[in-house]
Amino acid sequence: MHNKLNIIVKTRTINKINKTKNIPCIIYNKKYNLPCYIPLVEVKKIIKNKKYIINVNIDTKNEIVCLVKDIQYNIFKNKVLHIDFYKIEKQKPFKCYANVKIKGNSIGISKGAICNVPLKKIKIETTLENYIKEFNIDITNLDIGDKIYIKDIKINNVKILHPYNQIVVSIKIKKVNKED
Repeated sequence: MHNKLNIIVKTRTINKINKTKNIPCIIYNKKYNLPCYIPLVEVKKIIKNKKYIINVNIDTKNEIVCLVKDIQYNIFKNKVLHIDFYKIEKQKPFKCYANVKIKGNSIGISKGAICNVPLKKIKIETTLENYIKEFNIDITNLDIGDKIYIKDIKINNVKILHPYNQIVVSIKIKKVNKED
């Protein structure tokens, strides 16, 4: 099981929020959506620890497990504006995205080619105990023209929700612009 971060959120009405110390958030569920707010201190814990699955205590009474679905930022002020959570049932599968992380030095790249990663995130369906936040793809043995497709990725108990013939990584020759 993943070690989870415990945070506290408080239910809110639209007008009851102090934006300097609290960040508005919403917990999505199939049955209902719960508007709430989270203290800025708790938001910093989520960002610092890079946690995606967290224990959420609602008004310090009910504890639920949530996936951090999205964090919205004001890029000019470097400030968090809003957080979306998705409630996860412990045994039920849920859909989310896992990042694609490339590792290794490709044979093709050492020959002057480039690594193209058209798919930065892969949509998956999994359960809480099988959750992964990233796919580590080793490109060490790839030469110029080689590709890795969705069908080449195998992870137990994780269903990938992309077409099997979709390219995840390819090693391409650099395009050279010829000037006349």
